[in-house]
Amino acid sequence: MTVVEEVASPAADRRLLIISADAHVGPRLVEDLRPYCERRHLEEFDAFAAKIGPIPVEPDDIVAAMRARGIGRELTAAMAWNQRSEGHYDPVARLRDMDDDGIAAEVLFHGSQNFVPLPFDANNLFGNIQSVNTGELELLAAGRRIYNRWLADFCASAPGRFVGLAQLPIWDLEASIREVEWAASAGLGGINFPAADAPGMPPLDDELFETFYATCAEHELPLTTHISAAPPTHRYWKSPYGGAIGLMDSGWWCRRSLTILTLMGVFERHPGLRLVLTEHPGAWLVDAMEELDSIYDYMQSGPLRASLPRRPSEYIGEHVWIGASFQSRPEAEAAVRDGYSERLMWGSDYPHAEGTWCYQEDRNDVPMTHVAIANTYHDLPLREVRGMLGDNALQCYTRLDRVHLAGVADRIGAPRPSEVLRAGLEPKTEFHNRKTSMAFRTKGHWA
Repeated sequence: MTVVEEVASPAADRRLLIISADAHVGPRLVEDLRPYCERRHLEEFDAFAAKIGPIPVEPDDIVAAMRARGIGRELTAAMAWNQRSEGHYDPVARLRDMDDDGIAAEVLFHGSQNFVPLPFDANNLFGNIQSVNTGELELLAAGRRIYNRWLADFCASAPGRFVGLAQLPIWDLEASIREVEWAASAGLGGINFPAADAPGMPPLDDELFETFYATCAEHELPLTTHISAAPPTHRYWKSPYGGAIGLMDSGWWCRRSLTILTLMGVFERHPGLRLVLTEHPGAWLVDAMEELDSIYDYMQSGPLRASLPRRPSEYIGEHVWIGASFQSRPEAEAAVRDGYSERLMWGSDYPHAEGTWCYQEDRNDVPMTHVAIANTYHDLPLREVRGMLGDNALQCYTRLDRVHLAGVADRIGAPRPSEVLRAGLEPKTEFHNRKTSMAFRTKGHWA
């Protein structure tokens, strides 16, 4: 049945509830984060901010800074263009951008391509632990507390519309458990979970991790890992081929959490625990489940069978979601065809240049997010499209409220299926970052 046939009635053509499972914030060090710094660390905070220097805000400065980091001209220009919005750090501007895109709620990661690191952690632009200097652990932990408290207030500025992901001092599991409990009490909705075996991170079978898993499950805070998380040794990322190597490494490395947690029986022992792997392009999930099931079938006895009364794919089908950022048409078709669309959650990747959001001077023009949604989902079954665009996120991030967000969708004028789930939707003016957006891929994971 086509979308046209499915939305023949007004009830069927109700507004889409769109939730972005991948969005980013970049609070400014001095203006935004310093007020949350504990007094005993203020001197060190000011020294850190001075060392980082002013974050570029003018497009020409941003281009120069990103070119110095080896980023290509086209992508650099697109990143700079999207810096024109204050939505990176200002909740009022952020809500304006969300409303224009018709997005009711967002899951918030750190790292909005404005080069603001976590406090005291200069190399940590995405909030995924990159390196740990044992002499600075107290400051690194303080920096995460600063960030989390700012993030809680940012989310509280629009109750129900943001899922803030707490940053943890993951090298210290007792402190991490305390911070999880604080995050739950402060209204944050998930945990930014580094890739397994990241520098300084205890192994996932550490005894204290059992308490950590139980605490996250009790408070319904999903463990959410973004693709930018680095493997323990990422020296090759600094080579001339580092960009390509990093794309391969980061996706594969992040997906190890799915394998390890499933086969270790963590989901069996903690039925309420959820794992999310975000910005992992490609239709790889079926192959991963089939391989894990094959290993399970091969091992007829032993500790694996003793700890897993069910096949791995069954646990994945209940506990794991994929943040399918800027999902492409082939990926959406594969999910529908192979029956795993309920595990996928669309994401705009705001304000990244590879995402679906584009800063537009004419706010009355068709947003690129709508064009991307049309390109990806036109004429696919409406129930499954609604799931990938928002309903699946409601199942995963349970602190989101369907009734509240349906009211938000009505208030902001979110698009109806008949308006965007059709091929050929285009703006009056071409988008500045359409060529760098990955929502229009046709050739596989990355192109």
